[in-house]
Amino acid sequence: MIVQYYSDSLGLQRPGIVTLQQRYIYIFEAWLKLSYNEDVFLTNRARRGFTIEQLFEVFLEDEEYLTGERDILIIHEGICDCAPRPVSKRLRNVISVLPGFLKIRIISFLHNNRAAILKRGMGSYLVDKKRYEEILTKWLSIAKMNYKRIYLFNIAPTNKQIEAHSPGFSNSIDAYNKIISKAVLDQNDNRIHLIDVHSIIKKNENIDELITKDDGHHLTAVGHKLYADCLINLESTFKERC
Repeated sequence: MIVQYYSDSLGLQRPGIVTLQQRYIYIFEAWLKLSYNEDVFLTNRARRGFTIEQLFEVFLEDEEYLTGERDILIIHEGICDCAPRPVSKRLRNVISVLPGFLKIRIISFLHNNRAAILKRGMGSYLVDKKRYEEILTKWLSIAKMNYKRIYLFNIAPTNKQIEAHSPGFSNSIDAYNKIISKAVLDQNDNRIHLIDVHSIIKKNENIDELITKDDGHHLTAVGHKLYADCLINLESTFKERC
């Protein structure tokens, strides 16, 4: 069984919070091996800070070396793309090469005034909505030609503390999730499955149980178990039909 997995840092372990064995992709891999009683060839491309543009590039590189029909593609991204930032990537690059004393002052100003800047609608995004939809649509269009099943997570909600620190973050998550839903609907293909973790997590009275409290977007070990259960439930349904 061939399984390709592409994720930003939400799919990675976190020291003191999530161990290697607790990552949902490895829980799912273990279940696949036991359930199907066959070898599972997992390509794990979880990368810290990767946007959809970067993950899609890695996907295209991998595709050059794969032949025949693949079994499962898992895509988990979006938080890096939709997070509002006080300055653009280009401006950040400019700041990074400034003299030390000046760079420290600018960074301090941005940190202390982050909420005010974002409230005024002056925020920037690593990947804007139009480009995000364009890439996701292209990704799904290519993937459905080669994969039997495609599992796509949408973007989980953030907590109140991070929303206060980055005003507009929740609205941005909602906007990008609408793009994800539209991209899946437009494909109109029963091989593509959208996993609405956003709605599932929103129903939980204690979001900190699933999402780390300090940064408002990385998963806890319990969160990883939830994501694993979502994948297992979908794959179980497929297996029962076969």
